[in-house]
Amino acid sequence: MVLSMTGYGRTTFSLGAKSIVLEVRTLNSKSLDLNLRVAPLFKEYEMEMRNILSRHIVRGKTDCTISFEQMDEKAGEINPVAVKEYYRQIANIAQELGVQDARVLDLVFRLPNITTASVDALSEEDWTFVQKQLDLACAQLNKFRADEGANLKKDLVLRVQQIRDALAAVEQLDPQRMTQQREKMHADLQTYLSEENIDMNRFEQELIFYLEKMDITEEVIRLRSHCDYFDQTLAETVNEKGKKLGFIAQEMNREINTIGSKAYHADMQRKVVVMKDELEKIKEQLNNVL
Repeated sequence: MVLSMTGYGRTTFSLGAKSIVLEVRTLNSKSLDLNLRVAPLFKEYEMEMRNILSRHIVRGKTDCTISFEQMDEKAGEINPVAVKEYYRQIANIAQELGVQDARVLDLVFRLPNITTASVDALSEEDWTFVQKQLDLACAQLNKFRADEGANLKKDLVLRVQQIRDALAAVEQLDPQRMTQQREKMHADLQTYLSEENIDMNRFEQELIFYLEKMDITEEVIRLRSHCDYFDQTLAETVNEKGKKLGFIAQEMNREINTIGSKAYHADMQRKVVVMKDELEKIKEQLNNVL
């Protein structure tokens, strides 16, 4: 299974008279980068929430938000000390200015710290319920990741097959390339020496030495082996495989570059460009694989 690092999960539930929204979003990242934003009601359980999220998500830039979508109609308690002090000060100012205003209390209740919000606490039963909701949101997120990961896998398999096809074309061109190089070297030699002055034995020795340096047999075998290993890794049952696939892609890149440096053949170079292009697309997709 291949999992994407992009995912989204959401649940809504009620605690008493409160309707609560829990959302989890993930994006690609080299490690687990967790940003947790929760209402004050859940602050004391923040560490437990982080542990739950890290267990489900493993890796990725993660934003988790738990907020109140709507609150009950219960009002906060009035702070009588603040009301009396505000009223005294405003009444004194009004008296000094000779202002007669019966709306002093209206003004007082618009000032800060007049009411204190009641602070609720979660019971053990409530916290157990919240944990289940968090697990549910993470399950939704991982399903999202799995669905997108299936599409990523299809694309990666296609890209690797394109590299295999281009590699097969390179193998077919290889004998033609060797023949062309031999004819070219012989023709170049004839431009400087007459045929009777050419030592064919020496020429063949030098030609063999030169063609050995152009040989790409080992690179072709290794590249095909890396492609097979890439497919095998895609098929593994472990979920976290993005980094491993990235290392395999690096090895594929090394062999493709070596083939390109030894090619000396226009059609073969075109196939090398195709392989490089497909490999770059693979690397882009691997940035989002868990």
